[in-house]
Formats: sequence, structure tokens, C-alpha cells
Amino acid sequence: MEERVRPGGTGLFMVELLASSGVFVLCAAVCIALFVKAETISRRSETLSRAVSAAQTAAEYFRACGGDVMETAALSGGRVENGSLVIGYDAEWAVAEGTEVFTLTLTPAPEDGWVDGELTVTGSEGELLRWQVGALEAAS
Repeated sequence: MEERVRPGGTGLFMVELLASSGVFVLCAAVCIALFVKAETISRRSETLSRAVSAAQTAAEYFRACGGDVMETAALSGGRVENGSLVIGYDAEWAVAEGTEVFTLTLTPAPEDGWVDGELTVTGSEGELLRWQVGALEAAS
């Protein structure tokens, strides 16, 4: 008597296993892409937060000094170049010269009793922020 080989369910099981593995790999790829995007957004957000903090500090120094750029430079650790305050920061946002990654520039424009200024923070990605600041001139 001839023995018959009965087809088992192994073939169907392998197809199901391959299909579910493919879905899992696709979902994992999407999740990894989302995590990378979230990390990029987080780093950009941290950079902007630190730029805003540095700009606020420089603007407050500028206001406290009555719009005097030389005095503001002395308080902030920056330097004066062509009548503008320039403060360089390293990658960790500490004031640095020579190894500048970010640069804050405050250009004053005196007007009647006021000293307005344009404050910009730039980095390797270009301009991070631009503000208009003002200070009452110190009585002379």
C-alpha cells in the first residue's frame, strides 16, 4: 500500500509569519524615523531657548547701561566692533572668543532721548532670532 504525504499547515504558517514580520519591520522603521525627527526638533528647540535667554540678558544689560555699548560690553563679556556689541558663544552657550559657534550682535541707533538697537543671534544654521530693543539714554 502506498503511503500518502498529507500537506501540513507549515506553508501557511510561514506566509503568516513573514507577513507579520514585514508589518513589524515597517512599523519599527516608522517609529525610528519619528524618534530621529523628535531629537532634531528637541535640539533646535534647546538652541532657540538658549538664544532667547542670551538675547534677553544682553537686552537687559543694554537697558541697564542706558544704551551705552561700551558699558554693555564690559558687563556682558563681549566686545565692540564698528560701534556694535558682539558677544560670541561656544556650543554650550558660554561666552567665548575664538571658538564661537553662536554670535549675538547688538547694533545701537540713537534717537531723541532713546537708544534703539537691533539685536540678532546667528549660528551655523543662519539667523536664529532678531529683536528690536530700546533703552533710555543715561543722563549726562
